[in-house]
Amino acid sequence: MTNMTIDPPAYPGNNGKQTDSNWNTVPIITVSSPKNAEKSGNKLVKLPKLPSERFRYTLWHELRSNDLKGSDLHFPRVRKAPEVKEKIFKKVQDDQGRKIHHGKMGQERKAHQKQAEDWENTKHANLSFQDLHHDYQKENLHRIMKRLIRAETVQIRDDNIINLSDISFNCCRELNASKNFITSFKKLPRCPVLEVLNLSDNSINSFDSISVLRKTRLESLDLRRNPICFMENYRQRIFQALPNLRVLDGVSRLPTDDGEGLSSTGGCIVM
Repeated sequence: MTNMTIDPPAYPGNNGKQTDSNWNTVPIITVSSPKNAEKSGNKLVKLPKLPSERFRYTLWHELRSNDLKGSDLHFPRVRKAPEVKEKIFKKVQDDQGRKIHHGKMGQERKAHQKQAEDWENTKHANLSFQDLHHDYQKENLHRIMKRLIRAETVQIRDDNIINLSDISFNCCRELNASKNFITSFKKLPRCPVLEVLNLSDNSINSFDSISVLRKTRLESLDLRRNPICFMENYRQRIFQALPNLRVLDGVSRLPTDDGEGLSSTGGCIVM
């Protein structure tokens, strides 16, 4: 870091002299280019690759000498890599020239992956922030979800999810599917023992099919920042449809939520 002094601007009457105590030494941040960076004249053409670049397509179970299972990880990376991965899978090396991936291929590799993922024994699955409902990722996402037969908490936040109606989480008590593109309650997975459901920041705009949530043990529901929140008598209608619900949008059930004498006149809804 280099320090330099900047003189204050000259105003009429100050003759260009520093009169403001705020004008002090100003730090100038400089960045030096790496020794092995390619240059053309004075212009930087290409920065060197970071050491982590070699792991850009790697999943944990593909690493050499690794015994971790999916049920051991709090936030496993599960995204399917592009096809180019297979062309370099056996070639990637660490700084000592050792291959970073195991040498398994074909059916042996698939069997190793299934055993290492161990989704059937996972109690807490967090697959968030991986854009898993993209067309290229969707098949892999559904493959994993159908194996979460013992998961008690499932987090799929910000994955661009639209529809999971063909999925069942029979042991799931808490589901966080916030920041997706779910438009209807009928597009949710089947969760018979569900107690806590977070659907904030989705696109639900109707009370239609809310009855599917009666088939759960739901006690807490979060619908904040969905279009449905701005509909008339929103809270009353939700509690009327789900009489066992105790908390809506982080607020416990209020006496005014009982649904008696629902108003048919318009009003201002403060969120």
